[in-house]
Amino acid sequence: MTVDANGKTGRRPGPGSSRQTILDAARDQFMQHGYKGATMRAIAGQAGADPNLIRHFFGDKDGLFAAAMELPPQAAATVLAVFDGPIETWGAGLTRAYLSIWEDPLTAAPVRATLVSAFTNDQALERLREFLISVALEPASRRLTTSNPALRLTVSMSHLMGVALTRYILQAPPMRAPSVDELVALVGPTIQNYLTGPLPAPGE
Repeated sequence: MTVDANGKTGRRPGPGSSRQTILDAARDQFMQHGYKGATMRAIAGQAGADPNLIRHFFGDKDGLFAAAMELPPQAAATVLAVFDGPIETWGAGLTRAYLSIWEDPLTAAPVRATLVSAFTNDQALERLREFLISVALEPASRRLTTSNPALRLTVSMSHLMGVALTRYILQAPPMRAPSVDELVALVGPTIQNYLTGPLPAPGE
């Protein structure tokens, strides 16, 4: 539904367009104001939708928040596909795959919303943890042939998450300036070392 200038409601044209518009507005409101500060009325206003339509699609605010934080399955598939390639390409491949998630608007929106909201909301934090552990780290660990794959992947993803936070959330100019290819060339060798290089001996 939409709300016209006279306050009358009507259904948006096109299948599914209202639901996606509401999700986009919800992610924006949750990122700007946090879970507590974002209201159903503000989300409906930004989406140009009747609040009843939000309740129809998502039930309540918790349901809307869960849907807005849902991470797309293709994000995990993009990461896992890296480890089907030669071992010497893993560092550059993982760096490029992770950055591509942030570069693609379809996958960037929920990832950005989840990362920002995770600092202030336990539900978002749990979804981010679930994505990293159950969807990405555990399946990827089973594909690594090097020692202590869980540690290697966790360190790698922590490094890449810091890169993404600085480039896409904080938008620090030195991190915004390089192209993805330049960042892959810069960061990839370090990720490669995390994934395949020697680990410190215990006690070192």
